[in-house]
Amino acid sequence: MKIITASTPEQQTYVKELIQKLYETIFPYFFSQAYIKKLKEFNLMEIPNLKDLSLIEIMEVTAAIQTISSILEELAKSNKQMDEYKNAFRKNAAILSKYHIDFPFELVDFQTDSDNQTSHSHDSLYM
Repeated sequence: MKIITASTPEQQTYVKELIQKLYETIFPYFFSQAYIKKLKEFNLMEIPNLKDLSLIEIMEVTAAIQTISSILEELAKSNKQMDEYKNAFRKNAAILSKYHIDFPFELVDFQTDSDNQTSHSHDSLYM
């Protein structure tokens, strides 16, 4: 018999707060408000089975979002190439995908050119 510990409501709320922080404080460094609004309309980063995640799973999701957020915050502050973080970013995005959390970005999508605009257009598979 295998015992699985369920995530707590507090952990679920914390994950939602981390996602909200991405939208409200991190994405604005890289995307227009109109684009962020479209991302929300497409339910980007919605967690379809949040209440069903086990304790281990929600900790993995929490760590992935925190890592992605930290990398993006550092990128926003320094505006330098962050190739050394590319693998960590990709790994944590894959963790989100494993739990059906839609985060279709690569680190390069957040890197800016000299005019302080993202190096890629804000078109995605969703728009």
